[in-house]
Amino acid sequence: ASAAGVPVELTVPLTATLVRMRGTDEAPPRCVALKGELGVAVECSIYERRPGPCRDFAPYAPVGMGDDACDRARRRHGLPVL
Repeated sequence: ASAAGVPVELTVPLTATLVRMRGTDEAPPRCVALKGELGVAVECSIYERRPGPCRDFAPYAPVGMGDDACDRARRRHGLPVL
């Protein structure tokens, strides 16, 4: 596992010290750890071990408050903003 606790097999190396989650650089982007159907029910399969950018993304979404990045991502998938 990487220093962040993310399983190495779920990542793609970018530099000697930086990785990206598999699937996030594809079109359309979809993290390999995201399970379920968008717009219906999804969850992170490694939530407790998720990387820092995921921890920082939409920190208030669980209480129904989105942010600009969250709103853009939801619009890309045809979902209403929070």
